Amino acid sequence: MYPGATEEDCVPVLEKVSGLIFNKDFYAGYSPERINPGDKEHTVEKILKVTSGSTPEIGLKVDNLYKSVITAGTHLAPTIKVAEAAKVIENSQRDINIAFVNELAKIFNLMDINTHDVLEAAGTKWNFLPFKPGLVGGHCIGVDPYYLAQKAQEYGYNPEIILAGRRMNDSMGGYVASEVIKTMIQKDIKIKDAEILILGITFKENCPDVRNTKAVDVITALKQYGVQYYNL
Repeated sequence: MYPGATEEDCVPVLEKVSGLIFNKDFYAGYSPERINPGDKEHTVEKILKVTSGSTPEIGLKVDNLYKSVITAGTHLAPTIKVAEAAKVIENSQRDINIAFVNELAKIFNLMDINTHDVLEAAGTKWNFLPFKPGLVGGHCIGVDPYYLAQKAQEYGYNPEIILAGRRMNDSMGGYVASEVIKTMIQKDIKIKDAEILILGITFKENCPDVRNTKAVDVITALKQYGVQYYNL
């Protein structure tokens, strides 16, 4: 199945088009995408793979297939839904953690405290999680929390923390732009028609992927102030 697809998405379509019966005439296997774009050290074969199948027997077949190419090893989940959920919460957890430090950055900026100094000091504790504030983009992290939230709402539960994290991270492009403008005002730099250089447009360094890049949000917000921008 393709990234973002679910067993519920694919199987009914396959049954309808083929006329075959699921788990009798055909089976399904699933392994969620696990890759860190732009990371030349943690390549596909070096990241442990979660695998699954629509039956225990198919799960073993899928797991053995990935074991033949993934040197880091595999983890066979009991069902496809478990494997899907694992993928979604991996990205949602990261999204929420970054949202937390983004909120800290906003608070500390108001208090005239250097956020990076605070995180460096807090990071001396062995179990402190080393997340940093910034723009959260890309195809997965900014999208998967919405998959989880939508599914939760279908079951009658209204998620709060997940969507709060999304709102925080989605606001950061405008916040960065406003902080730039604020700094320019403090330095008596004329805003209208000021020239601003944007270094990079993708969602992270050493990566060509522009999907859901929040650099675009920064540019959009800056344009509203009447500045001229250049991108490299």
